[in-house]
Amino acid sequence: MDRFEACLRLRQALRDELGRRLLSAMLDRGTMRIEPVFVPGGGIRYVVAEEVTGLDPVRAFQLLENMHQLGIFRKVLHDKTVFCPNCGSPEISIHFTCPSCGSVDTVKLSLIEDMACGYIDKEERFRTEEGLVCPHCGRPLVKPEEDFRRVGIWYACRSCGSEFDIPVVTYTCRRCGHSFSMEESRYEPVYAYELDASVKDVAFIMRGILSSIVGLLRSRGFSIQAPGFVNGRSGEEHMFDLIAQRGPEKSMAVDVFVSDSYVPERVVTLMFAKLYDTALRDAFLIAVPGVREEARRLASLYRIRLVEGTTRDEVLRNFRYASGLR
Repeated sequence: MDRFEACLRLRQALRDELGRRLLSAMLDRGTMRIEPVFVPGGGIRYVVAEEVTGLDPVRAFQLLENMHQLGIFRKVLHDKTVFCPNCGSPEISIHFTCPSCGSVDTVKLSLIEDMACGYIDKEERFRTEEGLVCPHCGRPLVKPEEDFRRVGIWYACRSCGSEFDIPVVTYTCRRCGHSFSMEESRYEPVYAYELDASVKDVAFIMRGILSSIVGLLRSRGFSIQAPGFVNGRSGEEHMFDLIAQRGPEKSMAVDVFVSDSYVPERVVTLMFAKLYDTALRDAFLIAVPGVREEARRLASLYRIRLVEGTTRDEVLRNFRYASGLR
C-alpha cells in the first residue's frame, strides 16, 4: 500500500489503547514481527503480545487478527502443524502403528552397508560399545556416506512380530485423550504477524516528528496528550495526534499525515470538521512532504496552520515558525 493509505490505517489502529501499546513496544524494541510460541499446556500463543498488552491468550490473538484486518500486520507462514479435531489442541503424540495388529509397540530398523567391504546387515549387528563396527571385516564405521550408508528402513512390531515398510500413522491428543487418524487430523498453518513495510515506514516518520514537537512544546510549558482525545459538542470523541495545553487560554491540536507525493485536500476538511465540534483554539496540520495549492487555500479558509516538509528537521523548523515558538 502507499504511504497515505498506510497513514490512514495506522491512525485508525492508534485509536485503540491496546493497539497503541503494542505498536509502541514493537517500535521501541525494533521488533517488526510477533511470532507464535508453543507453550506446554497452553498451546500456540503470541506471548509478546500478551506481555505488552496484559491480555489473555485469546484476546491477544484477536487483537493481532483485528490489526491484520486493518492492514497493520501481514500474516506470514511460520509453521504448519497437526491439531486435534476434537478440542483443537496442538499437543499431539504421533504413533507408528503396526498395520497387522494395531499395536504402537513398533521399532524402526535400518540396513547398513560398509562402503569399503560391501557388507550389508541390520544396524543392530553393527552396534558395539565402541560405536558402529563392521561384523564382517572389523573396521570402525565413523563417517556417514564415507565409511557407511543406510540403504533401507523398515519397521518391526514387538507385539505380533510383523515386519513392514510403511506403518499406519495415528495420533493421540495429550489434552483430551482423543485418538484419530491422519485423515481425521487438522493440518493447519500457524502464522507470525509482521508489521507492514509501508505502515512501519509511516510510523517511524510520524513518531520522529511528534517526538520533536512534544519536546519543543514541553520546553515551553505545555502539557501534552499524544494522541489526544476530546469529546465534541455532538457527543462524538475526536482523536488528534497531539493536543497541547498551557493554561486555560492556550490550546492546540496537531495532526500529521504522510504521503508518497501530495497529501490529499480532504484531510484539511476532516480536520476542520473535528475542530468545528470542539473548543480547541489553534490547529496545525503537518503534511509530509506537502500539499497542493487547493489544500493550502482550504487550510487558510478554515484557519488551520499548514506545516509542510520532507524531513523531521524541516518540519520542526516550519512548525516553530508557524506556531511562533522560536
